Amino acid sequence: MLKIRKTTVLVAGCLLTLSAASYAASDWLKGTPEQQLKSLAELQPGLGTVMIEYANRFTTMYYAANGGNWGMADYQLKEMREIQEVGETTRPGRAKMLKSFESDNLDKLAGTIKGKDLKKFNATFKETVTACNGCHVANDFAFIKYQLPKASPSPTSAKP
Repeated sequence: MLKIRKTTVLVAGCLLTLSAASYAASDWLKGTPEQQLKSLAELQPGLGTVMIEYANRFTTMYYAANGGNWGMADYQLKEMREIQEVGETTRPGRAKMLKSFESDNLDKLAGTIKGKDLKKFNATFKETVTACNGCHVANDFAFIKYQLPKASPSPTSAKP
């Protein structure tokens, strides 16, 4: 989490420097450095944007595990955790819920991936989908229901 905050501050600093350098060419970022930073912060992705990537990686993880590509499944889970940290940072009001989902669900998936146990993985994946959709309902997003696509969206899911 600290790594992401440092990176966010570094990126924001770079963007402010670049924006100051190109200010004459473009005036979309106006005001004091504090106002400019606020404008940049408002451009950060919301949880809906984060969840699109999350769902893509979740699906790729499933197909990778089922294709015997446990390294890819583990990588997708790692990336899911990282994109979730973005959501926790940009939407701090949702951070507790996201962290709870991670500890209650993603940690279990990690164990099945490390053990390369497809039967346990598939059962845990199914439980995670139920928890995911339950979270949507609990947070007034019942109209969002994750369903596993019939085919992998990624050509990298199969065993290398």
